[in-house]
Amino acid sequence: MTIDTDISSSAQLTDPLSTSPTRSSNASGVSALPFPPPLLRIAASPHDAHLLATFSQDSNIIRVLDVRQPGQALLELKGHSASVNCIDWSNTQRGVLASGADDCCVLLWDLMSSSTGVVGGAATGGVPGQTNAGQERGPSAVWESSFEVSNLSWAPTLGTLGVCGGKCLWGVQL
Repeated sequence: MTIDTDISSSAQLTDPLSTSPTRSSNASGVSALPFPPPLLRIAASPHDAHLLATFSQDSNIIRVLDVRQPGQALLELKGHSASVNCIDWSNTQRGVLASGADDCCVLLWDLMSSSTGVVGGAATGGVPGQTNAGQERGPSAVWESSFEVSNLSWAPTLGTLGVCGGKCLWGVQL
């Protein structure tokens, strides 16, 4: 029995077991991955089972997704000036999301406000998820830290947000 050990270079690039992605170069010669950056975190809404929030590596944009409409973001939350590190839905207030980032800020997003009618507002009849896809939304509140925000979590029943940054932990009442 003879085993052929000659492997062409094109076969190595398409090997499904390969752990190193193929890189391409842009016009300036800088090596770049040919696919989007990986998602770092995902948070499911405790009040609306079809809503998820997520963000990508090195991105300052949070995307709210409706699992009933795959393939496009329901909302894009833009407000951080540096990479997002953490997100968490409030378990006491429907449609409220908190995010922390390298810009030393915690942003609070009220997706149920009726001022813009994007999610849950007068223009959509109060039903989350019935919007024009891809809409943008700004934060409803900001809390500034002395350190980059690395993690956050809502207290189960108090409406207080625990925030970690540097060697510190804060309880923020919003």
